[in-house]
Amino acid sequence: MASFIIAKAMEFLEKWIKENGLVEVDKGDDYMICKEGNNTVMYRGLYLEIPTESDVAKEIALMAKDRTLYNKYYIVTTLEVVNFIDGGLIKKLGIGVMVIDGSSIKEVMKSIPIETTPSKGRDTDQRIEHLEKVISNLEGRVKELEDKINQLMQVVNELRHSAQRGEEATRARAVEQVNVQVPDNVPSFVKDNPWLGILMSKSAT
Repeated sequence: MASFIIAKAMEFLEKWIKENGLVEVDKGDDYMICKEGNNTVMYRGLYLEIPTESDVAKEIALMAKDRTLYNKYYIVTTLEVVNFIDGGLIKKLGIGVMVIDGSSIKEVMKSIPIETTPSKGRDTDQRIEHLEKVISNLEGRVKELEDKINQLMQVVNELRHSAQRGEEATRARAVEQVNVQVPDNVPSFVKDNPWLGILMSKSAT
């Protein structure tokens, strides 16, 4: 039921916004953000099936957390809920109230605009620009390290292949030395001696 009421409220609100020349920027199930000249305006739906003053105050306290993000802020609610809103509290917060009455929507309390601080925006932009430069420098250094690692890997591979070729050549020479022809007329115990071929090859050289 609550979601249905909020959905209908957002429909009425959207129609009202178009009729009053505001520009819609973003919207969700229970909110709508618009531009009104240089002001950014938040419209937040509030509906409770069984409203109480404390429950409504809790909801307003949650809204107050992001009040400073918008120049103007409105609660969009029903006649049943508006009676439980603390007018003094929302006036201090600069929050306005819009009420759904049947198929129409009315502004019963105006939102007090809050001036934004441009310097904060410039500081944020400068921080973002600084972070982008740092990231760019890090990317460059990482690329240099990757190139150096690739070069080292090439050297290691060349050394590995060279060592393998040396080992293969050494084994080949050893095989050649062992595979010397042994005369048939020597005793069998001498013929089977592996040192015989090596000694014969050395004597031949």
